[in-house]
Amino acid sequence: MVEQRDEDKAWQDLVRRLGGSPEQAQSEPTAEPPPGPDTPNPSSMPGPRDYAPAEEIVEDFQPPEPRPIATGNPRTVLSWIGVIGAIAIWLLAALLGIPLAWWMSTVTLVAFLAGALSLFFLLPRTRDHRNPYDDDDYGNGAQL
Repeated sequence: MVEQRDEDKAWQDLVRRLGGSPEQAQSEPTAEPPPGPDTPNPSSMPGPRDYAPAEEIVEDFQPPEPRPIATGNPRTVLSWIGVIGAIAIWLLAALLGIPLAWWMSTVTLVAFLAGALSLFFLLPRTRDHRNPYDDDDYGNGAQL
């Protein structure tokens, strides 16, 4: 019974603070009134799942011309030739069962290591090389 009185006092205090009359404070709480014609019905209002994206019409899409493969920095091209060439020679020798001479093994090993090291130092140090208007660019990420 004591809990009921505390709830009643809390209800009366709430009604008074919201600008209600003492008679309204003494009455029992009621359910929400049904929406009228001028009150929007929450169930008839559009929700987040009622969204439909606009149709995107792409007319006469022409892909950009690809860059030529063989043109580029000579250092980059030589580095790739060293890495891929050494691997190709090792694979061919292994698949065909041909033993490599000591000088050929040394040359391909040096070519592979030099090409890999050169490609490593050709990597960009920052992300400034990216196109700022590229659609796939999601920003620079976390900055520490």
